[in-house]
Amino acid sequence: MMKRLWAAVQSDPVFMRKLNGWLTILWFVAAFPICIFLADSVPFLVFISVYAVVTGHWATWQAARVEIKQEEQEERINEEDL
Repeated sequence: MMKRLWAAVQSDPVFMRKLNGWLTILWFVAAFPICIFLADSVPFLVFISVYAVVTGHWATWQAARVEIKQEEQEERINEEDL
């Protein structure tokens, strides 16, 4: 049941864009303060790891935005053809 629900959610680019946008903000807000309070030798490595996670979510969010734009353009073309 969870697999079907996740498959249905993944096929909705608007939802995926929102989800990944909020995950990006959440990761940044939750992880950045932790980096500041770690030992002197670790913060840079942790910051780079957090940066990788944030940019991964950001890239996914951007890809979902592109899908939405493509669908909107496709709908406009179909409406013009009618």
